[in-house]
Formats: sequence, C-alpha cells, structure tokens
Amino acid sequence: MKKYISIFCSVLSMLLAVFFTANTLQTQQQERIAQLQILNRIALDLPHINLANAFLSHSGNEDDIKQYIVQLNQQLAVINLVEVIAIDGIANKAIDEGMTTIELVAPSRNIAVVFSPAHQYSAAFFIVVLLFAALASVSIVALVRIRDIKMNKLSAVVSQNNSEQAEQVVSVIRIDLNNKTLGLNTNNELAVALANKPLCFYLALIEFCVAHPNVTLNQNKDLPDELIELANKYFYRLTQLGHTIRKRPNFSNSLEKTLSEIRAALDELLIENPELKDIYYPPKAHGEGSRSRLHSYGLSNIKSVDIEVIGK
Repeated sequence: MKKYISIFCSVLSMLLAVFFTANTLQTQQQERIAQLQILNRIALDLPHINLANAFLSHSGNEDDIKQYIVQLNQQLAVINLVEVIAIDGIANKAIDEGMTTIELVAPSRNIAVVFSPAHQYSAAFFIVVLLFAALASVSIVALVRIRDIKMNKLSAVVSQNNSEQAEQVVSVIRIDLNNKTLGLNTNNELAVALANKPLCFYLALIEFCVAHPNVTLNQNKDLPDELIELANKYFYRLTQLGHTIRKRPNFSNSLEKTLSEIRAALDELLIENPELKDIYYPPKAHGEGSRSRLHSYGLSNIKSVDIEVIGK
C-alpha cells in the first residue's frame, strides 16, 4: 500500500508542476501579446490623450489621463490578462516592483506605460485542477496496480510450473561403468564407488529382475544361469574399459558378502532418499529356518525406466 501511496503523491505532484509551469508560460506569452496590443492602442489614441508635451509647451491634464486609464482598463477586463497602471508617470494606483514598464516610442518623445498582471487564479480553478490531477493520478495508480496483479499471477503460474516440472523429475539410480560408481540422476555430485564383483552382480541382478519381475531368488539356492551370464557380461565390459585384469570371479561364492557390499553402497547413496530403497535395495532375510528359506533378495519393484547405465 505504501508503494501505491508514494506513486500517487509523486504523479500528483508531477502533474500539478507540469500544468502550472505550462500555464504560467502560456499566460506570460499572452500578457506580452496583450501589452503590445495595448501600446498600439495608446499610440493611436495619443492625439486624444491630454498628455504634457514640453516640446509644444503643453502642461496636459492629469484627470483626463486617469480617466483614460480607467476606461482602457474597463475594456481590458474582458481579457483579464493585464491592466494599465500608469501612462507617462500619471498613475491611478501605486506602482510596485512587480509591475512591467514599457517605453512607447512617440514622434517627439518616449512615453512610459506601466502594466500590472490582472490574471489571478481563483479558488475554484485550483480545486478543479487539483481534482483532475488527483483523478489522473488515481487512474495511473490503478494501471500500476493492475500490472502488478498480472505480474504476480504470472510469477505464481511460472513458479507453479517450475514446481510441477521439478516434481516430474523422478530420481533414478545412475550406474557409471567408466568410474565404477553409483549415483542419482538428480544429483550429479553424488557418487558412491563399488568394487568390481558387487558392481557387476548388482547390474546383472537389476537386468535379471526387470526381465523376471516375479522371480524368487533365495540365498539357499543356486544362482540362475542367466543371472550368472549377465554378471559375467558386465565383468567383461569392465575388462574392456580397463578396470581389471583379474580373472572372472565366481559370483556364486560369498553371495551374502556381495549383497552386503551392495546394500552398504545403497545406504550411502540413498541416505536422503530412503523411499527409493523399495525399488533398488535387495531385501534382507529376517528370522531363521523356514522364514529365511522363503526369503528372496530379488528386486520385485524395479523396472527398466528405474535405472541408467553409462558405459554399457
């Protein structure tokens, strides 16, 4: 609200200043034109004005001159711009410094004519001007307010769209074979290193579970041949990338250790996104005996869109 009050006051002040400056300049120009016209009128009336003339040894008549000034001002009252105060030193009012004196060049001598501005602003004029300026200022403030409302709505829409777009970006795990790390597509700075064997097995496990979403993988049973082949494929890819020269590991051995290394890496990677564990985390066995025999470390919720592999 303070902003709009400030705009209103600034616009109102500017409009009033511009109006009165322009009006003053126009009035001064009109006064100058009127003064020249009056001088021309006096020059034409000189033969009939009873002015003193030393050249002709004529003393003149002061009362006649004052009467002429009165009659002239009565006619000038119609235009309400200037009035004649004195002619040739004879005045019907007191002369002050704010008045204008112009020399009328006559054949025998120069005659000083004193003018005073007759134009005055009335209270009604000030009120009307102030009302119009206030109305114009209110209109401008209203336009600014409408613009601000539109800009706020636009900003809200843009912010909402940005939020929706941000929400539409789904976090998925990104596995980079070039540097043997796990990361997230939404955080390029986050990278968790994983050794060759657990890295290859995890990639194989993901690909196998995507192809067989309902499979049950139990640690008490042998690994499916297809899963082993996939793990060997990724190990061969690491060899091609120059990460290892060792012989191919036996992925069936130390399966629990391999899964533990995978889970440890995922714990570090998903510390701020624990909800993603339902997709990527190989389930742990709980309890012993019959319950552990029913346990599956397969990724039953994972899909092909949930993983990005770089260097595959």
